Amino acid sequence: MPQVKDPKRSILHIMPAEGWSAVFQDAESPTHTSSLPIFAWAVVRELYGETPYTEVTGLFIDGEGQVSEACWCPGFLRYERTS
Repeated sequence: MPQVKDPKRSILHIMPAEGWSAVFQDAESPTHTSSLPIFAWAVVRELYGETPYTEVTGLFIDGEGQVSEACWCPGFLRYERTS
C-alpha cells in the first residue's frame, strides 16, 4: 500500500457508533433539520503548521456512496443519540 508523504491529516482509530446520528440544518429552510445515521467515530489527528490537533468525528455514507466526516459537511449542527 502506498504511503502518503508528509500527511497533514490521519485517522488514528475507528470505533462503531451504533445508535448515533448527525443532525444538519436544511439549506432551503433554516428552521428544519434532517439527520443521517453515522456508522463510526474516528479519532483524527491533523497538523496545523507544526502543531498536531486530535479530534473525534462521526462518519456517514453520503448520497454518492462516499464516506464523509459529518462535522465538515455544510449545515452540520450536532451529533444526537438515537437509541
